[in-house]
Amino acid sequence: MASDINGVNWENPGSVISYFEENQIQIINRNWGEPKLDFENLRLCVHYINALYQKAHYSKCMDFIQKIQSLICDIHDEDLDDLKRQILFVKGMILNRTKKYKEAEDLFIYLEKQDPNHHYYSQWRINSKSKRYSWLIVVCYSIAAILYLIDVVFDPAGFSLILTAFFLLMLAFSLPYIFKKYLK
Repeated sequence: MASDINGVNWENPGSVISYFEENQIQIINRNWGEPKLDFENLRLCVHYINALYQKAHYSKCMDFIQKIQSLICDIHDEDLDDLKRQILFVKGMILNRTKKYKEAEDLFIYLEKQDPNHHYYSQWRINSKSKRYSWLIVVCYSIAAILYLIDVVFDPAGFSLILTAFFLLMLAFSLPYIFKKYLK
């Protein structure tokens, strides 16, 4: 295993995935609890998780995160805390990408409490929170399109629906910016 690690291109997700999957049994099925080995093995796991995320293998990555979390949950070592947060961060990003916005938001809130100075935790939390309301944007665009079609096809006398449709389009366009600003 040690000789193969020198040939891994850590910038190439495919290389990291193939190395880890060849050596997964030796990495995962060892006894955890030795600080130096725990750090190296968990660092390899983080590389693997990041590589899976980059290749958009979300379900495989989530399965592996669940497996590794059960192995490391009882290890209390401050040196591993940063690696554990990295794993949770990727889990939150996957939850966000798979449209589980509430779960992702809760995870980012937890991570913000663990490390309040981390910029990306708050950015992803705000992103998850604003995406929970994305349905409102779709509704505004849909109603604006319907009002525009009604005005063009039926041309109702008196009230111009195009003006209302324009205001709804402007609202739908500005909602993402409003969400990001006020949902902090």
